[in-house]
Amino acid sequence: MDYAVRTHNLTKTYKGIPVVNKLNINIKKGEIYGFLGQNGAGKTTTLRMMMGLIKASNGEIELFGQSQYSRDIYKRIGSMIEYPGFYPNLTAEENLEIHRRMIGIENKEYIKEALDVSGLDINEVKGKKVKNFSLGMKQRLGIARAMLHKPELLILDEPTNGLDPIGIKEIRETLINLKNNNGITILISSHLLSEIEHLATEIGIIHKGVLYEELDYKELQKRNKKYLKIRVSDDKKACFLLETKLGISDFEVSEKNIVRIYEGYDDSSRIAKTLIQNEVDLHEMAISVDNLEDYFVRLTGGHNHV
Repeated sequence: MDYAVRTHNLTKTYKGIPVVNKLNINIKKGEIYGFLGQNGAGKTTTLRMMMGLIKASNGEIELFGQSQYSRDIYKRIGSMIEYPGFYPNLTAEENLEIHRRMIGIENKEYIKEALDVSGLDINEVKGKKVKNFSLGMKQRLGIARAMLHKPELLILDEPTNGLDPIGIKEIRETLINLKNNNGITILISSHLLSEIEHLATEIGIIHKGVLYEELDYKELQKRNKKYLKIRVSDDKKACFLLETKLGISDFEVSEKNIVRIYEGYDDSSRIAKTLIQNEVDLHEMAISVDNLEDYFVRLTGGHNHV
């Protein structure tokens, strides 16, 4: 198995407190790896260690199979960590031209190619100063800059943060195209569960600096539970009836007056009849499947959504 990134007990402490604690992640080449966790979970710290921006307190990072890597290794990596900064009074092409010269790329055509793969319309941005760009356009320009030298690995820290649904969709399509058409390995951190669910082929869940689980998306789909969702007038009474009248014990109240029934949900007509006969109004009943957000909450033992 070829890996673009592997970490071994990667640890970062500040004043003796671990922000990242014995992290072991494995990112296969050609995949989109969703690094998922709440704000403050240790995602950005991990990415900064990978890029050599801060030093690990302990542990090891392998990039393309090398733990003692040279400057040449970083030439194979593009990154956008935290908010991308640009010269606001210059155009996209002018900003990329400065970056091209700084990193020593001779071929000017790389600028047009980078704009193209980032999803930016060259005609739309031509002559337009970056200060007049939307947030989504700036994020895509950040991706263009990271892709300018045609890296094999792209590391992105919260690239959809603050974007509207259209902007999120555009970034998602850009990243999927980079993987499918260019064979780029992508590591993307996010606290947006729904976004990672629609994008990543593999997922690593970090919580309070600890990697709780690492799995591919197909495995996640297998693990997610099917359930009967009911919305009732009185969740306490509904739960009492489920347990005492129907013998169902595997259920939970996910929100006020919304109950998820994981056991015996295929006998929905009997459940509905029992509730109604005992004066519990039934406003909604539907078969559903857990999503990534549900899985995260179950895994971390928390009740607050990311």
